[in-house]
Amino acid sequence: MSTELIETKRLEPRAIFGINGKVEFGLHLHPDKRHIIYPLGTKIGIDDTKTNKQEFVGGHTNNVSCLDISRSGRYMASGQINNMGFPGYVILWDFEERKELARHDLHKVRVQSICFTAHDKYVVSVGGRDDGSVIVFDIATLTPICRSVASRSINGNAIIVRALHNNPSFFLTAGDRHLRIWSIHREMKKVNVHDVYVGKHQRRYTSICIDRCDEYVYLGTFSGDVVKIILNCCDTVNVTRSGTFSSMVGAYGTHNPRKPFGKDCNRYVNGLRVVYIVDDGLLLMGAGDGVVELVEERKDIKETHFKNYPSPTWPMLKTLKRTKVNGVITSMVQVNPIEYYIATESNEIYLLNIKLFTLKLLKTSHREAVHNIVFPKNLSSVFATAGYETIRIWSTKRLQELLRIMVYNFQCADLEFTNDGSSLVSVWNDGVIRAFTPITGRLIYAIPNAHNKGCSALAISSTGRIIVTGGIEGQVRVWKIEPFRQSLVGVLKDHSGPITSLDFNKTDTEVISASCDGSCVIWDINRMTRKNVITANTQFMAAKYFPTGVQILTCGTDGRIRYWAVYNGSLIRELQGSGKSSVNHIDINATGDYFVTVGSDQMVKLWEYNRGIVIAQGNEHASAVKSVAFSPCGKFFVTGCSDGCIIIWDMPDNCSSTNPLADFKELKISSNMKSSDTMEQRASARSNNSQRRENITELVANTPKNNVNLIECPPVDMQKKIDIDCSGNPQIDVRKC
Repeated sequence: MSTELIETKRLEPRAIFGINGKVEFGLHLHPDKRHIIYPLGTKIGIDDTKTNKQEFVGGHTNNVSCLDISRSGRYMASGQINNMGFPGYVILWDFEERKELARHDLHKVRVQSICFTAHDKYVVSVGGRDDGSVIVFDIATLTPICRSVASRSINGNAIIVRALHNNPSFFLTAGDRHLRIWSIHREMKKVNVHDVYVGKHQRRYTSICIDRCDEYVYLGTFSGDVVKIILNCCDTVNVTRSGTFSSMVGAYGTHNPRKPFGKDCNRYVNGLRVVYIVDDGLLLMGAGDGVVELVEERKDIKETHFKNYPSPTWPMLKTLKRTKVNGVITSMVQVNPIEYYIATESNEIYLLNIKLFTLKLLKTSHREAVHNIVFPKNLSSVFATAGYETIRIWSTKRLQELLRIMVYNFQCADLEFTNDGSSLVSVWNDGVIRAFTPITGRLIYAIPNAHNKGCSALAISSTGRIIVTGGIEGQVRVWKIEPFRQSLVGVLKDHSGPITSLDFNKTDTEVISASCDGSCVIWDINRMTRKNVITANTQFMAAKYFPTGVQILTCGTDGRIRYWAVYNGSLIRELQGSGKSSVNHIDINATGDYFVTVGSDQMVKLWEYNRGIVIAQGNEHASAVKSVAFSPCGKFFVTGCSDGCIIIWDMPDNCSSTNPLADFKELKISSNMKSSDTMEQRASARSNNSQRRENITELVANTPKNNVNLIECPPVDMQKKIDIDCSGNPQIDVRKC
């Protein structure tokens, strides 16, 4: 046997859908107004808005927790969160060359916030609650200057740090009952600090915005108001001038003219997360409930008028314009005088025009893990993903989201397109099977109480008449789908753990179910019996039939990939897919030449099926990869990970094996069930008054560019029970929506 050395190629991503919007103030725009910079897991993403090219800079050992870019745009600085007992790294980057200049590990566990001072002189970082220190790093010498305790024992932790615009020696820290102004004494290698006087107004501050002249500071708070501070600072040693001190001017809310004096002050719901100074007296506010407001300070009244006001928050702000985005606002960046980027905790980026006050969704991804990815039969231009509360359909040409179906508070465990492309069937952790139209996202039918503890897996026959579902309780159930009726044909009981995947063979006569109990069962669907059982010392995560149906490929938590014979369930070959973690999902291309594995080690590996060797791998993901799907054309595949990021990977040049049946533009249906199709079309015409049937091939043409069609699914009546008809078959009546 020849032991030839195989060179492992690097997989190149075509596009990446993802941003970690949960990092506060993580979104930045380079001073050249061309590059958008944002954190994504352990990496920093850089998007070129002109060429749509994406780059990723990696060097952190864990997720990035804070990010900043210098005023000149020459440097980037980032901090990370780490496991308890390990240091949190701060890294200084050269932006042009995309390389690391220096790093230090003086913070414990987490770097809470980071900023550059004026003239790119220092990098100031604040540690989290396990660290509680402020560290000043000199960029010229690439060494830390000093370290100091961030807060007094009677105050809370510092959450955010921001530097003044003109003086490189000054910066502010704010947090839980914490507001301090600092000055850097370079010669003495120490920092001087002064507490800002706020009297009895104790707040938990969320954001700092300093005006261009370094005179006033506006701070957002979790109590929903904005605090205005006058600085009065110029002396580096004493921080403030002799006889003066930094103090609070007032705490402001928005004025409600419809209410009487004393009750006419409104605060922002879930806190005021971001404050941005638009112009003199004009402020842009971002709240915790997604509200974005343009406000101005009232000129018709003075602060002295509120001397006897019953609330410590004064109605000194007048709302001019108002809109709302999806999720908690975490970042706000100015593009030009009338346009702003807004990032939210839902991992979305919006473009806000403050003149017209219109929103445009630029970038989006799942909030949490992507559980499954599917393509329609022989159509590579779109694919669908399943995640928390949502089903999303994406375009591989436009590289954008086309349709979003929302089912609030529940998680989509699996989904499949029917072969004719007329419906998208999904299973959810509330135990309901839901089918939707692929263009408008309308609910076609819903089967409540399909599984007692929730659904976990789904497979659909090529005709679309038979659906097989797996549940968390370990049962496999077979459903017959008719135009007006969805009936339960049989229940297959053999597994003792949750079902992780289901797959039909080529002829629709068998289904293989993989389970966490360490077994895979091959079922005869026609006779509703068990044919073979495959067992191994692992929790099976996925099982897939080879395209010809003679072999089965499985993966599991032990990191091993196994080939099995279908006719007797014997083990053919065993490969080591991952040396240290689980292999979470597997998919085979249409010709059977290659397969892809993804795992918790964040690696994506492309294997040659016959030789069982890795020919290419990619490591762009920043968290555990949960799902993968080959495109029907065989030219690319898509992966999704636990932080909601989705990556489209191009196949290496010499590895692309095109499926002759797949067309990139059209969906070619090769179905021999013409009589049943005609029956369903007639029934659909009778019930829906000849309403035209939707097909997934028309989705891209019917969706305008840079727009997402958002559909909310109506609630399902969970009180309906399974009825038994006269023949003894349990059936479910579901009204057609």
